[in-house]
Amino acid sequence: MVVLITISACTTKSSLDNQAQHQSNIEIPINNQLFANNTMPLSIQDDMFTLTLTQQQVVISAVQKKQQRGVKLHQALYDVLNDKLSSFTYYGENYNAEQAMRLNKGNCMTLAVLTTAYAKLLGLEFSYRKVNTLPVFKKQNNLIISSSHVQTIIYDNEFSEDDSAFYIRRPGLVIDYFPDKNNNAGEYLNELDFISMYYKNLAGDALVVNDLPSAFMLAKEAYKYNNRNVEAMNILAIIHRRAGDSKGSEAIYTKGLKFEQKNLRLLSNYIMLLKTEGRFDEAEQYQEKLSQLNDPNPFNWLEQAYIAEKNHKLNRAVRYYQKALVKAPYLHQAYLGLYHIYHDKGYYAQAKGMLTKALEWTYEIEQRKQYKYKLYSLAQSF
Repeated sequence: MVVLITISACTTKSSLDNQAQHQSNIEIPINNQLFANNTMPLSIQDDMFTLTLTQQQVVISAVQKKQQRGVKLHQALYDVLNDKLSSFTYYGENYNAEQAMRLNKGNCMTLAVLTTAYAKLLGLEFSYRKVNTLPVFKKQNNLIISSSHVQTIIYDNEFSEDDSAFYIRRPGLVIDYFPDKNNNAGEYLNELDFISMYYKNLAGDALVVNDLPSAFMLAKEAYKYNNRNVEAMNILAIIHRRAGDSKGSEAIYTKGLKFEQKNLRLLSNYIMLLKTEGRFDEAEQYQEKLSQLNDPNPFNWLEQAYIAEKNHKLNRAVRYYQKALVKAPYLHQAYLGLYHIYHDKGYYAQAKGMLTKALEWTYEIEQRKQYKYKLYSLAQSF
């Protein structure tokens, strides 16, 4: 059975006390006896944003040099980060701020942690924003891991509101390490949300190597910092099932789905659980419910299409690719997915149509060359 988890890679106050007041109380039934004798491997959050004194001085000195040339504080920080990123190595690991600065590498989440550490050091306010991006999958240990992305926003500390003016959002600068014209800005996150996402990433890392005790403790931390984090609930449900508590897993899925009825990942993984128990009629009811959802995020449908294709449900994959294209006709990856399915079925005319459409929305030279070569090869099949 293949299940799906998401690793995040890449109000505006940062006060944890203020944020905690706004969290709804979503209580899921966690079986704490699964790994009763295990404790958190590390107190990660305590040093998550901490820099050494030497590192702090390096940052302050670099920012002050920018400020001496008349650059505002938040702009100076933005410039310092850009300077650092010119030599920063993308590496698929989650590091804290001290490690990231020392090793000069990390993933998208690591870079957001480093930005936060710098902003905290300088007394700047910040927030985060999720970005809906093209899902990139790798299958490992029967998990399909979909990467998502977070932007950090640092705000102008000199800005003061004019009571006579209307502001959609206060002025600030977006730190985005992998900008893409196809990315869609999603919801804003506060610091609690971000810390929860960080723990969820670490839980996902542990789950990939089947370290269930560590994954369990880390996922519980993610849930503790944000009890609306559906991805943390998803991981906890997966852990319960793998640890032999299918009833506990189902209880988490059903509770999560009461909270967020239209979550594609929860539905998809719950359907998989029902199928493993031979409850195919129930699974099909939920599958029909999933198919009828009107999720506005095209990348979620692209994700579901990939999952259906990997599970050899090709007709379902076609429907989901088509749903993605209704939301975003520029997704040449969806056309490519349809091309492969039609080609494998021998529907060469339809396959050719999908490649032609993909070409219309592809601007990268190498990608266009590949599509044109496929079209040429396909022409020989007629």
